[in-house]
Amino acid sequence: MMFYREILGLNLTATYPGAYFFAAGKYHHHVATNIWLGSHIHQASSEHVGLNHFGIELPNNEQYEKTAKKLRQYKIEEPAQYGQSNESSKSIFLLDTDSITIRLYSK
Repeated sequence: MMFYREILGLNLTATYPGAYFFAAGKYHHHVATNIWLGSHIHQASSEHVGLNHFGIELPNNEQYEKTAKKLRQYKIEEPAQYGQSNESSKSIFLLDTDSITIRLYSK
């Protein structure tokens, strides 16, 4: 829960037994986490259809830089195989505490 609240800056909007719901602003939720299948489970096989990563679009480059600074403060590094950016947009890929890949980007 700390990762999504303190590091990414999302608001905790609701809880349900074994689940947390997070959002930017007052929306009901953009991201949900749960442990309904248990904790410390194996990652899904790459041989099956599934979620590879999800993206969070930050509203501007200022927010992107602020979030990137916070990631550095918490010593969260991007996986080398995913890092990318160009002149028109910035992008960073990182792993959450359950090794789910998240793309943070701004346009």
